[in-house]
Amino acid sequence: MKFIRIIAVVLLGLLCSVASSQSIHVRVDSQTNLRDDNSLEGSILETVPAGTILRIIGWRDHWLRVMHGSERAWMADWVNYSLLQSGADPEATTPLSQTENCCALEWQCPDQRARTSGYWAYRFGRCTRTDTYLTKDYSTNNCCFLGESCPRDQHWRDGYASFQDADCELRGIQIDASDEFTLRMYRAIAMLKDRAPAWYAYTINGLDRIREVSDFMPAGAYVEYRRFDEVASEVFVDSPGEGPIVWVASVLVHEACHVHMYEARVLTALGSRAEQEKACTEVQLIAADIIDPTNYYNDFFQTLIDNVHDPAHQWW
Repeated sequence: MKFIRIIAVVLLGLLCSVASSQSIHVRVDSQTNLRDDNSLEGSILETVPAGTILRIIGWRDHWLRVMHGSERAWMADWVNYSLLQSGADPEATTPLSQTENCCALEWQCPDQRARTSGYWAYRFGRCTRTDTYLTKDYSTNNCCFLGESCPRDQHWRDGYASFQDADCELRGIQIDASDEFTLRMYRAIAMLKDRAPAWYAYTINGLDRIREVSDFMPAGAYVEYRRFDEVASEVFVDSPGEGPIVWVASVLVHEACHVHMYEARVLTALGSRAEQEKACTEVQLIAADIIDPTNYYNDFFQTLIDNVHDPAHQWW
């Protein structure tokens, strides 16, 4: 039990470091358009004046996901802005790193625009990225991404076959469910490991068992048993693109959060159930934003956080 508590404390510290690493602010140096999509075809939500300070929460395909007040928007990463030094006054700036940069790893960066994108991609763990979690793919849907040792090509071929058969030896988590349910869980865990490795570690060290239960049984985290019971309808949600897998991945982080808070004995300190759910939904949003800042559900998570004390928004 002492060992489990140590893990919880370490992972809660990791949680804080990941969350704080996303507190990145820039000051725009000229009038700048904020859009509803990461494209020049996106509608302009607002045009902010020079000097506006924005918090950066994500990056995708040369576009920055920003927070302006309580609103989310997209801003091109090639416009004029200055990176603010953390904890310094608003006039203190620092140059974009050329070493903590995808261009220093594997990207080809012929110009400053590419080097700027390389900096943000590095910050948000997107130097390499796969987009095949809803399809069969040898390189990603593979047990070798879920903790198995795979030193040879044959191990990777076997790992792919095992993944498709929902037969991975997943370190730390037992899944008792139908094949389709189990496969969806594997894909979500693989996505976490690939795009948000800190949250992957947080999840597999928080949950020992996942069970599929009927719609007539209560779902949620049974923290004293480190178990998560879930209904199929919450796993097979209908949303665009990778949304269903991102949803499941974020839910796993949320439920692992409840276990870690219980083992760190901070549940009672948080007070009401609403405060507990708010804390774990905030963690869920951080993880979802790292996995995919364009995720269909991120605004929904923010709405739940903002209205957690309103009975109309309480799901428990």
